[in-house]
Amino acid sequence: MPTPPKDVVLSRKEIGARLRSLRQASDMTQVQLAKVLGTQQTAVSQVELGNRGLTIQQVVKLAKALHVSTDAILGPTNGTPHDELPTDRRLLRRLRQIEQLPKVERQALLRTIDAFLKSSQVA
Repeated sequence: MPTPPKDVVLSRKEIGARLRSLRQASDMTQVQLAKVLGTQQTAVSQVELGNRGLTIQQVVKLAKALHVSTDAILGPTNGTPHDELPTDRRLLRRLRQIEQLPKVERQALLRTIDAFLKSSQVA
């Protein structure tokens, strides 16, 4: 007896579009991402076009290469933090750098940003 078809949560095209968006937000070309993953640019292109699926291992490798969670690639589409991320690549790059700072330095920088934003608000 054949197994019933599985419900598709995200199509290959949707996953490919997410991957393209995440790659571009990381300022990476398909060639650069392929090199990090140890594959060819055509393989990255095929995934981004939705012509090729991903294994769990590939999703984990992609998440590490792009410095995102696996949820950013496969997670729910409505109301997720990924949907609320800024689209400015420079800002995203800086946020990733801030995340890498030691806790004390990160907290000091965040206090500075908070003070700047508070003083910039129009009453």
